[in-house]
Amino acid sequence: MWLEIILILVFILFNGFFAGSEIAIVTARKTRISELLRKGIPNAKVLKKLQSDPDRFLATVQIGVTIVGAMASAIGGATAVKVIQPVLSRVPVHYISESSEAISIGIVVVIISYLSLVFGELVPKSLALRNPERIALLVARPLTVFSKLTSFFVGILTFSTNIILKPLGVKPYTQRSFVSEEEIKLLITEGRDRGVFEPEEERLINGVFEFTDLSVKEVMVPLTKVVSFSLVAPLQDILKTITEKGYSRYPVYHNELSNIKGILYIKDLFKKLAVKESIDIRKLLRTPFFVPESMMISTLLREMQRKGILIAVVVDEYGAVTGIVTLEDMLEEIVGEIRDEYDVELPVIKLRDNSYMVDASISMRDLKEDHGIALPVSPDYETLGGFIITRLQKIPSTGEAFTADGWSIKIVQMVGKRIARVILKLMEEPEDKSEGINSES
Repeated sequence: MWLEIILILVFILFNGFFAGSEIAIVTARKTRISELLRKGIPNAKVLKKLQSDPDRFLATVQIGVTIVGAMASAIGGATAVKVIQPVLSRVPVHYISESSEAISIGIVVVIISYLSLVFGELVPKSLALRNPERIALLVARPLTVFSKLTSFFVGILTFSTNIILKPLGVKPYTQRSFVSEEEIKLLITEGRDRGVFEPEEERLINGVFEFTDLSVKEVMVPLTKVVSFSLVAPLQDILKTITEKGYSRYPVYHNELSNIKGILYIKDLFKKLAVKESIDIRKLLRTPFFVPESMMISTLLREMQRKGILIAVVVDEYGAVTGIVTLEDMLEEIVGEIRDEYDVELPVIKLRDNSYMVDASISMRDLKEDHGIALPVSPDYETLGGFIITRLQKIPSTGEAFTADGWSIKIVQMVGKRIARVILKLMEEPEDKSEGINSES
């Protein structure tokens, strides 16, 4: 009897070995394992190989769990019939003595199940969760040996699993991404909530992910806001504008703003001024780099780095110039607004009455993400000004106001036909959208 009990306990411990191994290897951080591998820690290479083929590893664990479970059950059943049944058959209760075999097996099943759950599952898994890398290193080599011994059965199980999953559109585990972008974002958010990351660090990481999803059109400076010079502009006017605006590069056009002929670098101009040479703006112009609105800024950044340029001219599908984009514009999508001594106006200013003075050229995305002002977005417009014109279906005039999606919107400055600045105020009781747009003078 004692031999059977010892064997059952041994198989339960083996069950714990496989259960703990599964949790340890699955939860062990790949970055930590790579670090241990670089340090030459024993078994790190074996562990990394196990992690690289999770389907095979999981099949190995399952075979181990099945074998030890079956052996423990078989020995337990035999022990029940051999030891417990004779005792129960002598109990002077007719029901118990008649059902002694079933009751004895039931008693053994309950005992083995309890011991298996505690010592074969919960305890080893709990230990593995607390020390995944350490335990994974300890079990990696024994698991590898067991995998080789049962390779025939492991291969059959892995193949069968993939055959069943294939019609369901599920790829083998090794073909799937271990960590998705959304999972990383959730981890960063959780880390911020626990104080591991600062809010600024979270914003920077999210900015990196969003960077690859943005097109040039979404970050460019629209043509109406571009400071530029005519080819025939007097030098004194050019120098005056340079002094006032403080930019280091300016597009230069011929006849009309959309006909960009080149980019004037201020350092090139100042070199000529320093030696008091005669200045011909045409000879100072650098060849403009034209890019389509649809180009992703991650692609543009690589191109600008390769070519060593800091400014690009943006054109639409018809080849018409629609704006410019600079290296700074793109970097601001990651690090936020980069302001210098020449940036005197904020795009959104909160007023004392809790309303907002807003530059109408701000993108709807920045308005929501940076300032928490959520208005409807649409492919028909990119900016707040575009939203207003789309809603009103006309060019508004200064002082015109309307309500939309719980916001009171008033145009306070027009520059020609362009909306320059508006005031936004959240209404206490947003009106039903079905009531439409209420305009007032």
